[in-house]
Amino acid sequence: MNPTPLNKLPWLILLLIFWAMFGLFGRDAWKAEEALTLAPILDWLEGLTSFWSTPAPLYTLVAGAAIKFDVAGGDVQSAARLASGVFICIALLFSGLAARAQFGPGFGSAAVISLVGGFGMMLHAHALLPETALMAAWAALLYGVTAGMTAARRHSAGGMWAIGLALAMLTLGLRGILDLIAGLAIILLSLLSPAGRDRASRKTLLHGVLLASGLITLGMLILLATGNLGRWWQWHGLAQFANARMPQSAFSELPWFTWPLWPLALAGVWHAHRRLMRTTELHLPLIAVGVLLMAALIPAWTRDGALLPVLLPLALLSAYGLENLRRGAAQAFYWFGVLFFACFLLALWVYFAALEWGFPTTIARHMARLVPNYTPGSVGSATYGFAALATLIWFIAIPLFPRAKIRPILVWATGMILFWALIASLFRPWVESGWAYRPLIAELASQLPAGACLNAEVDPAMQTMLRLHLKAPTRVDCPWTLKLVARADAKLTAQQGDNVVWQGFRPRQKMQVYRLEHHESGQL
Repeated sequence: MNPTPLNKLPWLILLLIFWAMFGLFGRDAWKAEEALTLAPILDWLEGLTSFWSTPAPLYTLVAGAAIKFDVAGGDVQSAARLASGVFICIALLFSGLAARAQFGPGFGSAAVISLVGGFGMMLHAHALLPETALMAAWAALLYGVTAGMTAARRHSAGGMWAIGLALAMLTLGLRGILDLIAGLAIILLSLLSPAGRDRASRKTLLHGVLLASGLITLGMLILLATGNLGRWWQWHGLAQFANARMPQSAFSELPWFTWPLWPLALAGVWHAHRRLMRTTELHLPLIAVGVLLMAALIPAWTRDGALLPVLLPLALLSAYGLENLRRGAAQAFYWFGVLFFACFLLALWVYFAALEWGFPTTIARHMARLVPNYTPGSVGSATYGFAALATLIWFIAIPLFPRAKIRPILVWATGMILFWALIASLFRPWVESGWAYRPLIAELASQLPAGACLNAEVDPAMQTMLRLHLKAPTRVDCPWTLKLVARADAKLTAQQGDNVVWQGFRPRQKMQVYRLEHHESGQL
C-alpha cells in the first residue's frame, strides 16, 4: 500500500485529534454508565478510597488527575472525560504503529482510518468510560507483540517495553486477571506461528513477559503494603469469571458494532485463505481476534464495552483487506459509503430543521413528544454555521478523495467523524434535555429550601449526579427524602397525602420516576 504523503500526514493527525477531542467538553452525562464511572473518581478525589480499590484504577488515576489539575476550568465531567480522549489517541497511535510494523508503510494510516470508521468506536470514544483505557492498553500490547515478531529488529526494544507496560496496565489498572490471561494467551499462541519461532522473536517476547512480571509483582507488593490488595482482588480477581455470558448474548451486537471492519477483514482473510499458513503476517491479528472474542464473554464496565478491543485486530485485518480488495468490490464499498452517509446526513439536517424551525411539521411534533422540555433556539447560529460548513466540505471532498486503495474506508471514517460532529453540535441540547440529569436536578433543587438536607434513596447513577450538581448535605434522618419509584406507583401520587412535594423524570427515561417527599420530624 502506498505510504501517506508527508505533506498530508499532519492533516490526517489533526483530523484524528479533532475527532478524538470534539464533544468531550461542556456536556452532561448522557447515560448512567458515565455517572457510575464518575463515582469512584469522586471517591478517590475526596479521600474516601484508594484508586487501587476502584473498578478501573488506571482510568480513575488519569481522569482524577485531570480533575485535580482543573484542565476544564472547573467542569468536573469535562475534565474526567478528557481522559477518554487521551486514551483514544494512544489507541490510534499504537494501532497505526502495529499495522506499519506488521504489513509495512502505508498500512498504519489504513488501520487507523479503519478504526475511526467503526460504529462501535464512535459510541464509546467520546464517553466517560474506562473501556477507552482498555483499548489503549490492548493497542500497545498488540504493537509490542507485532514489533517483537517482525523482521525489523530495530523495533525489538520498543516491543519489549510495550509488552511489559501494556500487560502491567491491563492487569493492575484495568480488568485484572482476565486481561493477563488473555494477553499471555496471545503471546503464547503467536509463538506457534512461523514468524514467532526464530530466536530473536522469542527473546523479545520473553523479555516483555519478564518485564511485565516484575512490574506486576511490584504492584502487588505495593497493594499488599498499603492494605489495598483485598479490594483490588475483589474487582480484578477470579470472581469476575462468574459473570461470563453466553455467546449469543455477548455477541448479539457484534455485526453492527464492528461494521465496516469485519467485511474488509473477511476480504483480506479470503484473499489469503489458500496460503493462510504461509501468510504469517495474518496470524497475530487472527489470534488476537479469537482471544479477544473469548475475553468479551466476560462483561467490561458497560454492556457492549468488552467488544471494543476486538476492533483493534480487525482494523489490522481491514488494512490488509483494503490492499487486496478487488477493484469492483472497492468501488461498490466506496459508493455504498457515499450513499449511506449522504442519506444519513440529510436525515440529520431534516430532523434538526424540525427541531429548530418546526418544519417538517410531522417530524417536529414527533420530536416534541419525545423531549417536550426542549426549547427551540438552543443551538446558536455559529454552531449550525460550523455544522453546515463541515457538511459542505465533506460533500465537496468526496469526489476529490485520491483514487487509492484507502479510498473506500476513507469515506466511512470521514463520514463517522462528520456524523459525530453534527450530533455533538446540533443535537447536544436536545439530547441533554431528554437524557441528562442536570435539568432534572435543577428542577428538584427549586423545590428544596435553601440549605436543606436530603435523604436520597435512589439508584447509584442518580446519587452521583446529585453529589455533583446538588451538593446538598445527606442525612438518613432528613425530613426531605428523594425516592426512585416505578412509573405505575408514580401515578398514585394523589393517594400519598401531603407528603409528596414533587415528582420528575428524564423525558427519555420515563420509567425512572423520582419523588420528593417531606415528612415532619414526628413522621420519620
